Amino acid sequence: MGDPQDVVHAVVASPASGEDAICFAASVAGLRRSIDGGRTWHDAYTSLDPKAPLTTLTVALSPDFRTDECVFSGVIGGMLRSIDGGQTWSIFESPPPPAAIASFAISPDFARDGLAFAAALEDGVFRSDDRGTTWSAWNFGLLDLNVLDLAISPGFVTDETLFAGTESGIFRSTNGGRAWREIEFPSELTPVIKLAISPDYANDHTIFAATESAGLHRSTDGGENWAPSRRNTAVDVVNELLISPNFRSEERRVGKECRSRWSPYH
Repeated sequence: MGDPQDVVHAVVASPASGEDAICFAASVAGLRRSIDGGRTWHDAYTSLDPKAPLTTLTVALSPDFRTDECVFSGVIGGMLRSIDGGQTWSIFESPPPPAAIASFAISPDFARDGLAFAAALEDGVFRSDDRGTTWSAWNFGLLDLNVLDLAISPGFVTDETLFAGTESGIFRSTNGGRAWREIEFPSELTPVIKLAISPDYANDHTIFAATESAGLHRSTDGGENWAPSRRNTAVDVVNELLISPNFRSEERRVGKECRSRWSPYH
């Protein structure tokens, strides 16, 4: 078994990684930063000179990272933000008891609205409307405060839709996180570890839910109904989800190939 300090919780790459080759890895030992596409890694928290490792559970980049260089990381105790690509950091501590930040969801129109959301284990959802300078709890209707993941609609500017995966199920907000309502999700499938939304959500209403004991599940009606993904595997635990920006066209192509391959007329 490897060193527990090597456990990686999340990896993200710059939207312009083909040009700047910047990526980050959140781990038990802290946050690592690479400027050569992951070939070599360095401690991103060096400027903080921490007395002990800052266990980092998640990391997220601004949609406009190429120009604003904004990075968020979640630790046990609060959030950190960098506005110089991860070289220096500001720390925003949560009210006591210290919150463990497990996920971020950043508005697709972050450059204009400055909205960011943070999921906290046992403390619900925090919201910032000033690019992460200040945070406040937004938990009205959120009956389960053990939030493991957040997913934001690609059309958030108009539909204001967010999803929260929790220990007991899935909650949805359609007013920008001001209020939450639990949606139908089989209790025997919980907890929900990760969520991913189709980039064409406005048209296909597709969302995926990764679970701890029942694999991957999918809804094509905005979370009203769920079924095992047809690409589900024999693996029960799904810890991470990543959806292609070309999901809609790829989904059509895969569907066509499956129909051709399995048609009784061939």
